Amino acid sequence: MNNKKHFKLGYLSSLVMLNLGLSTASLAADSAVAEENKDEVEVIVVSGIRDSLIKSKDIKLEADTIVDAITSEDIGKFPDQNVAESLQRITGVAIDRKGGEGQLITVRGMGPEFTSVLLNGRTLATTSGGRAFSFDIFASELISGAEVFKTQAAHLQEGAIGATVNVTTFKPFDIPGFKAVGTAKAQYDEMTGEVAPQFSGLISNTTEDDKFGVLFSFAHNERKSRYDSANTAYYWHTDLTMDDGSYYDDIYFPQNYDQIAQSEERTRTNANLVLQYKPSDNLEFTADALYSQYDVEYRQDILAHWFTKDQLTDVEVDDNGTLVKLSMGKGSNSDVLVRQSDTRNELLALGFNAAWDVNSDLNLSFDVAYSEAKSDPKRGTTDTVASRPGDYTYDRSSGAQLPQLTFDRNNSASGLKAGWGERFGYIREDDVLEAKIDAELMVEAGPLYKIGFGTMTSDRTLASTRLRTTRPLPWTWGDNSAAIWLPENMFSVYDADGFLSGGSGAPEQSWLTFNSEDFFDYITSADVVAQLDDPAGVQQLLDDNDGFTMHAVPWNYEINEKLFALYTDAYLEGEIGNMLWSVTAGLRYVKTDSTSNGFAVPLLDLIPSEGKPGFVNAVEGDDYTPVTVKHDYDNWLPSINAKLEVMENLITRFAYSKSITRPELDEMSPESGYGGGDVTQLTGWGSNPKLMPFESKNLDLGIEWYYDEGSYAAIAMFQKDVDGYLSTEEVEEQVTVPSGTYNYRISRPVNSDQADIEGYELAIQHMFTSLPAPFDGLGIIANKTFVDSESTADEADNPLPLIGLGDSANLILFYEKDAIQLRVAWNQRDRFMQSKPESWRDGHYVDDYAQVDISGSYDINEHLTVFFEGINVTNELYITTAKYSNQYLDITETGPRYSVGIRGTF
Repeated sequence: MNNKKHFKLGYLSSLVMLNLGLSTASLAADSAVAEENKDEVEVIVVSGIRDSLIKSKDIKLEADTIVDAITSEDIGKFPDQNVAESLQRITGVAIDRKGGEGQLITVRGMGPEFTSVLLNGRTLATTSGGRAFSFDIFASELISGAEVFKTQAAHLQEGAIGATVNVTTFKPFDIPGFKAVGTAKAQYDEMTGEVAPQFSGLISNTTEDDKFGVLFSFAHNERKSRYDSANTAYYWHTDLTMDDGSYYDDIYFPQNYDQIAQSEERTRTNANLVLQYKPSDNLEFTADALYSQYDVEYRQDILAHWFTKDQLTDVEVDDNGTLVKLSMGKGSNSDVLVRQSDTRNELLALGFNAAWDVNSDLNLSFDVAYSEAKSDPKRGTTDTVASRPGDYTYDRSSGAQLPQLTFDRNNSASGLKAGWGERFGYIREDDVLEAKIDAELMVEAGPLYKIGFGTMTSDRTLASTRLRTTRPLPWTWGDNSAAIWLPENMFSVYDADGFLSGGSGAPEQSWLTFNSEDFFDYITSADVVAQLDDPAGVQQLLDDNDGFTMHAVPWNYEINEKLFALYTDAYLEGEIGNMLWSVTAGLRYVKTDSTSNGFAVPLLDLIPSEGKPGFVNAVEGDDYTPVTVKHDYDNWLPSINAKLEVMENLITRFAYSKSITRPELDEMSPESGYGGGDVTQLTGWGSNPKLMPFESKNLDLGIEWYYDEGSYAAIAMFQKDVDGYLSTEEVEEQVTVPSGTYNYRISRPVNSDQADIEGYELAIQHMFTSLPAPFDGLGIIANKTFVDSESTADEADNPLPLIGLGDSANLILFYEKDAIQLRVAWNQRDRFMQSKPESWRDGHYVDDYAQVDISGSYDINEHLTVFFEGINVTNELYITTAKYSNQYLDITETGPRYSVGIRGTF
C-alpha cells in the first residue's frame, strides 16, 4: 500500500492523460459559505439534472478555494434519501452506512472525525457521541445544497483536516414571490415486503416589495426494513493448548458466531422555518429554526454460539493461522438471544443573522446560533439469553462466507435455561452556542482589492450518561449453581425466511425466539427467585433497583470546550501577460479551553463465571471518585489559495494551509475502569483529557479545464502531513482483589504517531449536447480518488492504513430530454480500516463495496411530476473482516428498496 514510487508514477501519468484530454472533473462545484461571503453568488434555484450541474460547474470555476458541491435539482428534490448519500457522488467523498443508509462521511481518506459539518455556516450538535455528524437525522428534502471545502481559508471554521462541509437550506429571499412544493411517495422494502409512506413540502412567500419573507418546509419519512447479519465480534490473536497436549501458537480464534435477523422501523420528521426582513436596501435580518426527530425501533432475533478455549474438543487451523473449524463440548450451549430497542434522536438548531452593507466599501455580518442534540434510549436496549445445553460444531473450512453449524435443531421449546439478561443504553446530549462577527473591506492598494476579518466564540458541551441494569443481576440466573429452566410457552419459532440469501453457504433458516419482557417477568417471579443460591439477597437487589430497569453508572462524562478565534483574509488579483491570477492569503488564531468531568470506577472483585469456565465478571463499587481535568492550547493556522487562468477556461490551482482536528470528545473524558472476561485477556481502559489536536500541513495542486457548457475535466493532487495522530498506549498491570491477583492490560489514547497522506483525484463531467436528438440529452459523470498513506505506526511487514483511508469512485449516467429524466449511479469504495488494531486483535476492515442506485421522472405538465427510485438494486452485501479476507466479522444484507411518487410545484 505504501509503494511511493508507484504512487508518484501514477500521478505523473495522470497529468499526461490530462494534457491528452482524457482527464476528469468533479461531480459538482460550489459557492462560499453564504453567511461568510455575502459578495459571492447567492443560491439560485435550478430545475433539472443539467441545470443543477451547470450551476455547480460555474460556481466551482469562480471559487477562491478548492471546493466541490451538490445543488438541489429543484426545490425539495435531491436524488438520494439523505445528504450523506448525495455527498458521496462528489470526488473524494465516501460514506459509512448503517442499516443500508448513509450516516457518516469520509473525505480524501480522512474519517468522519476529521470532517467538520456546518449548517448554513454554523456548527451543528450531533447525537453520534463525538464530533462526527450523523447525516441520517437529516432529510434531504430540506436542503438546497451542500459544499465540500477541500482547502482551508482563514474565515472557515477550524477543526477539519479532511474537509469542511457546509449544508445550506432554502431562504425566502432566494425564491422571490410565492412558491409551494409537495412530494408524496411510497417506499417498498424487498426484505420485508412492506410499504412505508414518505412525504415532504415547502411553502415560501415574500411581500411585493421584497422586504419580508417567510418559508416553512417539512419532511416525514417512514421506513420498515429487515437486515440479516452473520456476525463474529472479533478474532482473538492468541495461542491455544488442547487437552491432548497439542499446541497452536499465534492463531486467530473467533469469539462467537451469531445469526442476527433485525426488524426495524425508522421514523424521521424534519421541519424548518425561516423569516427574513429587509428594512432597507443595505440591511437584512434572517432568523431560522430547524427541528428533527428521528426514532429508531428494532428487534433482533439471534441464534448465538459463544466459543471458549476451555470447552473446545477439536479444532482445524488454516495456513494463515485462522481457526476455521471447531467442536465445542464440556457443558457448552446453543443460545437464542433477543434484543429490543427504541431510541429517539432529536436535533434543534436556531440562528439569527444580521447583514449590513455599511457603504459601498464595507460589509458587516453578525451571526449567533444555538443547536442541541439528544439521544434518548427510553427504556433501553434489552439483552436477553436463553440457552440449550449441548455440543455443537462450527465449520468455515469450505471457504463459504457463512459457516456450517451442527447443533440440536429440533426447535423444541423444552430444555432451555435462563442466561444473561439486562437493559442498557446511553443518554447523549450535545449543545453548541456560537457567535461571530465578520467584515469585508474593499480597498485599492495595488493587487490587494479586499480584506476580510472577523472573530468567533463558541461554547460546546457534550455529556454522555451510560445506563444499565445494576450488577450482579445480569448474570445471576445464568451463573446459578442449578439451572433455571424456562417455560415452554415462552417460546415460538422464528422463521428467518431466506436468511442472508445473497451470501454463500447454508445458514440456519429458523430458530426459537421469545419476548424480552416475558423473560424478565418470569425470572423475577417469586417462584424462580426462590430457586436461586441467595434468594433473599437477589430479592433485595430487585427491590432496591426496581428489577431489570436501567440506572446511571459511573462511566459517565461531560466535556466542555470553549473556543475563541480571530482571523483575516487578504484578497489579491492581477494579470501576468494575458493570464489572470488571484490569491487569498489568510491567518487564523484560535484558543481552546476544555474541562473534562468524569469518574474513576473502582474494581471491588472478579467473580468466576459458572456458565463460562475461565471467565470472570467484574464487580464495580458505587464509591467512585469524581475527576475533573482542565486543558488548554492555541494554534496559528496560515492559509493561501492561488488560482491562475493559464488560458481561457483552463485553470490551475495551488493551496497551502495548516489545519487542526481536535480529538473526539469521548476520547477526552477522564474516566477509567476495569473489565471482566477471559482471565487470560483481561483489559482495562481509560481516556485522556490532555490530548492535543492533530496538526496537519496541507498541500494541494489542481488543473481544471472547462471546455463546454456543463462539461469539464480536472485533476487534483493533495498531500497531508499529520502530527499527533492517536495511538494506543498499553501498560501491563497486576490487580489484586479478594478473589485473587489478575494480569490486566490497561490502554488509553495518546498523541504519538505521525502520518503522511497523499492522493489524487480524477473527474469528468460531460454532456453530449453535440449528438443528434434524442441522444443530446445524455450525460456522464465519472470520478476516481486514489489515496495512500505512511505512518510511524507501520511495521516493516505490516503497513497499516489510517482509519477510513481507501480509494473511491463514482460513475453516473443520466439522460434529460423534455419531460424525461433518468439516472443510473454506481458508487464504489475500496477496502478500508474501520477500527485500529489492539494488542489482542488485529484491525477491523470494511471490504470493497459497490452500490447501484437508479432514479427517473416524467413531467406530466409544468406542475406535476411522477418519479421512481431504486436503492441498492443489485443487493450488495456489506462485509467487514479482520486481517485476512476469510476472517469474517460481519456480513450484512439490507436488500433493495424501491419508491414511486408524485411531486407538485406551484
